Amino acid sequence: MPLLHRWLNTAHVLEWWDRPGPTLGQVQAKYLPRVTGASDVTSYVIYRGEVPIGYIQLYPVRTGAWGLHSIGAGEGLDLFIGEALYVHRGLGAGILRQFLTDVVFRDAAVNVCFVDPSPRNRGALRAYEKAGFRYLGTGTDPDSGMPVHLMEINRHDLVN
Repeated sequence: MPLLHRWLNTAHVLEWWDRPGPTLGQVQAKYLPRVTGASDVTSYVIYRGEVPIGYIQLYPVRTGAWGLHSIGAGEGLDLFIGEALYVHRGLGAGILRQFLTDVVFRDAAVNVCFVDPSPRNRGALRAYEKAGFRYLGTGTDPDSGMPVHLMEINRHDLVN
């Protein structure tokens, strides 16, 4: 939890995630249920070799999410690189493809995965596109009310 707390309070993460940065107590309250299995959001730490460099989470997406009625059910993911030394190094697409292969689509019942970055987050948009995600439309983040650039990848897209 201290590592996640530190990452969530770095400038390059705060730019796209919760502001102001959370306290350690807030991080524990939000993320411990995800780690212990008491939440429908599952948390993972991203490693580069032996070094923990970031965070990725997987959550169920319900039909009509983001205010777009054309959206069907699937899985959604969020991620960030917390260690500044690893930001803007071209790692995102590879991390995404490995996570999609090893975790998301390992479950035969999952056929689609969604991401919802800020339309202003050009680095994230490029990484998602390189990983095979394609643009669906602009939606609304249910928590912040801000616009999101909704993207998806299907199981067969990853194989091709």
